Amino acid sequence: MNTAGHRTETWNRAAALERLREETWDVVVVGGGVTGAGVARDAALRGLQVALVEAGDFAGGTSSRTTKFAHGGLRYLEMLDLDLVREALTERAVLLSIAPHLTRATPFLIPSYKGRTRPGWKLKLGLAMYDALAGRTRFGRHQMLDRDGALAREPLLSPADLRGAGVYWDARVRDARLVIETIADARRAGAVVSSYCAVRDLERSRAGWIGDVEDRRGFSSFTLQGRAWVNATGPWSDRLRRRVRPGSTRLLDPTKGVHIVVPRDKLPLRDPTALFAGDDRLYFAVPEGRWTYIGTTDTRNGGNIDDFGASPADVMYLIGAACDALTCKLSHEDVVGAWAGWRPLVRVASSRDPSAISREEVIEQTASRFVTVTGGKLTTYRLMAEETVNRLAENVGWDLKPCETTRRPLVPSRVGGEKPAAGVDPADAARVRELFGPDADDVFVRWREDPTTAEPLGQETRYTTAEVERAAREMVETLEDLVDRRLSVLPGGVPISDEVLANVARAAAPVLGWDEARQAAEVATFRTSEHRP
Repeated sequence: MNTAGHRTETWNRAAALERLREETWDVVVVGGGVTGAGVARDAALRGLQVALVEAGDFAGGTSSRTTKFAHGGLRYLEMLDLDLVREALTERAVLLSIAPHLTRATPFLIPSYKGRTRPGWKLKLGLAMYDALAGRTRFGRHQMLDRDGALAREPLLSPADLRGAGVYWDARVRDARLVIETIADARRAGAVVSSYCAVRDLERSRAGWIGDVEDRRGFSSFTLQGRAWVNATGPWSDRLRRRVRPGSTRLLDPTKGVHIVVPRDKLPLRDPTALFAGDDRLYFAVPEGRWTYIGTTDTRNGGNIDDFGASPADVMYLIGAACDALTCKLSHEDVVGAWAGWRPLVRVASSRDPSAISREEVIEQTASRFVTVTGGKLTTYRLMAEETVNRLAENVGWDLKPCETTRRPLVPSRVGGEKPAAGVDPADAARVRELFGPDADDVFVRWREDPTTAEPLGQETRYTTAEVERAAREMVETLEDLVDRRLSVLPGGVPISDEVLANVARAAAPVLGWDEARQAAEVATFRTSEHRP
């Protein structure tokens, strides 16, 4: 392909692996979710030599399986976690500043029912506190609606015992793209990263720690040397902790969160809507393009944290909750997809409802020159990363320059900037800007050079060849990596035809070096992935 005028380089995994094998690093970050990505970016920007390895794909675990909000956590007000809410609201504003294309302020609706939800006065007080804690960073003032106003705004609300509703502002975020672009900026600052590299064991060395790493795509192993290590493996944190400190008590008590997806015409909500299930759990119903997704559950069941499947019980729970709160008739047959993720909740010595457990993070000095960071939430990932690097520097004795991640955009702006070719649908141009930010210029250049790369890859999608080419440069190993996380399609959540999958694989082939046999194999593997419904 002609790459003239394109600035974005291809992430070369082979070159990264060669450097990982040969060099000794100041910091090795284990985990390529949002927390590990944030730590790698912060450390690299402060001048450290940083390596990051991820056992699967970047954002392949919890970080692409969220409800896709950047929020303060309205329900934490009831727990009186005011500092946590204030902190999250501050970080929400930072996220909107450094990644405006991935984050958008959005009104949310929360109804009030007699005898079934919080009374209207309590809802009004909570929303007023939410605004006050946001201070100057708030997106807009909350609004209280009476019963008629609530039904006028959202006719799908169940009218029985409805007292009214509140409208408040929060943000939505493309979670997987947030991880990918955080890692991309870490690379710009000098970090070396690789997906599909699993740390199997660790041992002390005179200079720090040496890891035994399995290259899961090359079916080989190598040693990785780092003066200091950060365990940012989310719900898997205890596994790595115990390799460093055998016999240590369990730090986490992960819970499973499931979302289901139904066609938008089955549940045509106007705004994201916060609802209470019969067991007093807060969950959301969120319109997204042609779909509406519902979730999440919060199940402490001691299950296998490698299992991302949605059980029939989880699916029926969400269907029942939605049908109870909204005037919709959903059945199991209406569910076109689902996704699940494991939250790395810090263990507590009680049997409290998992929904009532705080999402505060823990930064643990697991051993000398080895820090574990876990817990927390997507919204506060940047602050968690800053505090982790500070803790590591304190432990090792490094004198680092100040953190700069509060003001540095994830995607640098470009001088001048490209405009889409004449005749391009403005909605398509806006979609590309929302996906890639300033790097959308790469796509616009390709569209102008070769108008065929601007044509949709199927009747059910607006994605084009140029978008796939651009996304494929970000260390893609599988078709699922590309579709679910680089292009940020709802993971496991929407049906995609074999025709579209084949067209996406074909568009990516020149970048990834996939022949026709490999393309067909990737489509077949995608279709049978255990992470898909």
